[in-house]
Formats: sequence, C-alpha cells, structure tokens
Amino acid sequence: MRSLIVALFVLMSAAPAAAKTYFVDRFDARIRVLPGGAIEVTETVLFEFQEGSFDHVFREIPTRRTDGIDILSASMDGRALAFGTRTGEVEVRRGSPVKVRWRFAPRSGTSHVFTLTYIAHGVVRKDAGRDVLEWTALPTKHDYRIATSDVVFDLGAAPVGRPTIHVNRVGEHTVEPSASRVQLIASNVGKDGWVRARLDFADGAVIAAMPLWQQRQAHANALAPRWWIAAAVIGAAGAVLLFGLRQRYDSPPHVDGGSRTYEAPPDALRPALAGALASNGTVSLHHAMATLFTLADRGAVVVEEEPRRWGQRRFMVHRRAQAGSLTPEENALLELAFPSGDRGGAAVPLPKVRHHVARGLRKYRACVREELRGLGLFDDERDRVRRLFQRWALGLLCLAIVLIVPAALLTRTFGGWPFLVPAAIAIVSFAALIGYGALTPLSNEGVRRGGEWRAYARHLKAVARDRAVLSNSTPTALLPLAVALGLAGHWSKFVKQHRAAAPAWFHTVGSYDDGAFPAFIAVGGSADASGAGGGAGGGAAGGGASGAG
Repeated sequence: MRSLIVALFVLMSAAPAAAKTYFVDRFDARIRVLPGGAIEVTETVLFEFQEGSFDHVFREIPTRRTDGIDILSASMDGRALAFGTRTGEVEVRRGSPVKVRWRFAPRSGTSHVFTLTYIAHGVVRKDAGRDVLEWTALPTKHDYRIATSDVVFDLGAAPVGRPTIHVNRVGEHTVEPSASRVQLIASNVGKDGWVRARLDFADGAVIAAMPLWQQRQAHANALAPRWWIAAAVIGAAGAVLLFGLRQRYDSPPHVDGGSRTYEAPPDALRPALAGALASNGTVSLHHAMATLFTLADRGAVVVEEEPRRWGQRRFMVHRRAQAGSLTPEENALLELAFPSGDRGGAAVPLPKVRHHVARGLRKYRACVREELRGLGLFDDERDRVRRLFQRWALGLLCLAIVLIVPAALLTRTFGGWPFLVPAAIAIVSFAALIGYGALTPLSNEGVRRGGEWRAYARHLKAVARDRAVLSNSTPTALLPLAVALGLAGHWSKFVKQHRAAAPAWFHTVGSYDDGAFPAFIAVGGSADASGAGGGAGGGAAGGGASGAG
C-alpha cells in the first residue's frame, strides 16, 4: 500500500513537468481551384514550441464531401521530407480522415515551419443552378491558439456575388474579394477556431457535372422512398404480428387498488410470494434475499459482522441445522446460498451469498412460481403469451443489431437510408418489449392480491418516510416483507433513524450496534445484483484536426 501511494505521488509530481505548451504564430492556406472542381491546397504553419519536448506534428484532413485527398508534398523549415515512418520523414495514412505526421528529433523552445500540399478532388459541387466551392480553411479541432491566418483563394473564374464567410472563435477577420481572387485574414483564433468560405459561380463556370460524391448522394436520395417504404412495411408487419399475439391473451378484469390503503399485511402469504405478486409475477434477487431474512427469523441462518477491512463492513452468513420442514422456495435458497451442501455450520460471506443466488436465480424463480401456481395465483396461458412477446422482442432486437453491419456497408451507395430497416425492426422490438411488460402472468386472483400488496408497500414506504405510523408490529418483524416489496433502502434508513434493535440472529462487532444492522439491510436486501459487495465545419469540406506532441 505504501509503495502504491509513493508511486502515485511521483506520478502526480511529474505531471506538471511533462506538460507541453505551444501555439501557432501563423496558419496560412493557399487554395487554388483546378479544372474539373478539384482544389490544390498549400498550408504553411509556424509552430512555436515553448515548454516540453516535441517530436512530431500532425494534420488530419477529412474526406467528406470530396472525391478523395492526394498528398503531394510535405516539408519542415523549407526542406522537403520523404514519405516514411522514420525520424525525419512524413508518415501518411490514407483513410477518412487522411492522417499526416511529421516526425523529427525532439525539440524544445524552438520555432519551425511546416508546409503541406495536397489536392482535394471533387470539392466544387452543383447547388441550385450554381457551381459552389465551400471550404473550411483551418482545422476545426486544434488545442492551440493561432495568432494570424492568411487564407487566399485563387479562383480562375469570377464568382457570383460576394463570398459568404463563417467564423468560429475568431477575434477579427477581414475579406478582400476581387474578380478571381479572395483573401481572408483572421487574427486571434482560439482553440478549435476555424474559418469557412463559400464562393458561388455561374453554372458550368467551374464544373460541367456534379462530383462523384454528390452524384452518389443524389442517387441515394432518389432511392430514399424505397427505404422508407421498406421500413413502413416492416413496421406494419410488426404491428400485425403484435396484434395477433395480443389477441391470444385473456386480459384480467381491472382492479382499482390505487385508492385503497392497507396498514397491515393483506393476507398471510410468505414475503417472497407477496413480493412476486406485487412485482406482477416477476421474481427477482431481492425476493430471494427476503427468503434469507425469513430463514434468519426462523433460526436457519445467523449473520455475524466481521472486523472492517479497507474501511468496508463485512458480513458472514452462517447456516444452522434446521429441524423444521422447509418450503421448496426456502430449500432452493439455502442450496444456492450454501453450495457446499452442508446442513449446519457452513459460513459464506454476504457478497458470495448474493452472487450464488443471482447465478442460480432461475431455480429459485421456478420454485416460487410453482408455489404461486399451486395457490391458483399464476396463469400458465397468460405467461405463455407474455413469453412470446419477450422472445419476439429479443429476437427482433438481435436481428436489428445484425443488420447494422450490412446497412453500414451500403452507405457508400445509398447514404444513411439503409439504416431505416434495422431502425424499423428495433422499433417493433421495443413495442414487443413494452407489450411484455404490460401483460401479467398472474391469474385474476393473483392480480387482485398483487394490487393489495402494492397498496401495503405504499404504506410501508410512507412509514419509512415518517408519513405514516407503524402499528401492531416492529421494524425488525416487518423486515422480510419490506425487503420483498423492494424497500430495503428505505427500511435501512428507517431502522437507523429510529434506532430499532437488531434481531437475535444478527451479531455485531463490539457491544453495541454502530449502524451495522442498517448497513446489512441496505446491502443484503438490495435489488441490485451489482451491489453485492459493498460543430465545427458544418456541411463544408475541409476542416479536420491539427496539433503537436
């Protein structure tokens, strides 16, 4: 532990020394429009390395709204560099974006000029009867300041009207247009600041036809109605499927239990069964933990607090020999919690108890449902239809996820429209999941009694918040019911606030309870199984990223 603290201290102390500071004195760009709609871009950047050691500079150029990027040359301090991955060379990685990295021997406290020349194909596009050049001249992502930026557009053709300029995080800027040239000067450009220019030309003045990326976009948009139709057909088919499934379901009569109150348990059901009814037939981990609390009341288990380790409370659950008969649900719980099979003397830490029970919850759930079925509180036909909704929901969701891959492969030809198909399937899946949650597997009698237990749960919650009075019982006696009804956290605070005595089956460290019992309730009865242990460039081309390190 001491060595870990020392290591952390050293790392924290070294962090300020490793900090790097730099800025860009100027970031100039010369953009020359070429025949056919491509542009040749030459970027000249003066980096000022202030603090720290630097061994590379990078530039990332997006390929969106272009027909591709070709890197022509790169230099450092006026010296052309060869392409490669070694020191003194320039590494180029093609993709989207195109990544360029200058590699050099470590430098500190020096200034260097980096130049990059590249061609962006297909930048000029057709728009509303015009040829349009729209270009973001500075990187849209950079963590340095730029003192000045001089951007020059050499057009080769006279633009129509004045250029449209957009800036972000730029102190001042001026525009000087002419017949075939536009100069944009910006100063005090902050981090991630950028400038973007749009220049309109007469139709056919620069390009005769749309660039390839725009042709693909137009083709995709023309086919968009087909994808919408496919999605609509899938949605309609899903609605018919869910409607057909719903027709097989025999709905229980409406039970109005919202206005009724119960200040005492509405019947004599065991806590786990009552909690399952209140949860619409769903059996969860906290229902199983309520059974553990019930067994503790009966002397089948005891809980002992152990000395703290790393500041965390620790509880050990001990199994005791039980002479009386146990229900199937209780037997299942003990077999899961104590997998060794020892009927007496076994001891398992509380986190492991919860882990073992969570892993084998299916077995416990089957026992609870079988007991509910024997009491006439569970309807197998309703449960079958409900499970059909669940299976369709999960199956369709998996299908939607699988179809994302082919949809992504089709984006180059059809744009983003193919994603409508998996989206429509996912919507049907969510609708099926909602249907699953809205249906109940309980019988009519189970629905009625479940409403009564939910009303009693509201009363216990009000008691825990000191908005109602607890009568004819004690907080400790009602603990299994509170846990089964999902109120372990509320009941823990209630027991702690009212200093309720711990039961005989709970043994604390020392001669008094310093909050161990409320902590045990919160952790042991938790429903959460994991709690067992304790704009940049808009629609224009260009932009990208730049930096040094």
